[in-house]
Amino acid sequence: MARGDGMIRIMKVSPGMEIPLERYTLSLSQMRFSGHPKYIINRKKADYQPFVILKDNEVIGVFALETGSILKTMGAGSDAIYLRGLSISSSHQGKGYFRQALKAIEKYCASLNKLELYLMVNVKNDNGYYAFIKTGFIDRKRIVRQGLLNLKVLSKTIQNH
Repeated sequence: MARGDGMIRIMKVSPGMEIPLERYTLSLSQMRFSGHPKYIINRKKADYQPFVILKDNEVIGVFALETGSILKTMGAGSDAIYLRGLSISSSHQGKGYFRQALKAIEKYCASLNKLELYLMVNVKNDNGYYAFIKTGFIDRKRIVRQGLLNLKVLSKTIQNH
């Protein structure tokens, strides 16, 4: 299912599916903020669905979408969905795939009749914070504490595609 040059697609990860991550690299600082790709993909939790981002059938990114109690924690409504652990492999960063992935994620969420996309960014992760702000996310001026971490809540209204 290849699309034109440089296009990406997202794919739901099914239980037991083998996801090749040998060529997937992230700096330690990025992994500290987004979580290890294997953790994001293999996490077993209610209301949690992992995805991979593919370019020419190579895994170049991972993320998960979540509903349930996490949304209440952030002050989001039931028509929202939570984006967790989005990362793009180091060798594919700076090529516009982050923006493409967010567009694909929004389109998918719109198909689920979700109206808002929420995420949380570590207060120390300025690069991540500004990357999301540049793509239209709004800082909700709310800090959520998870363990020892302080996380900023961001959200974006999903445009119906």
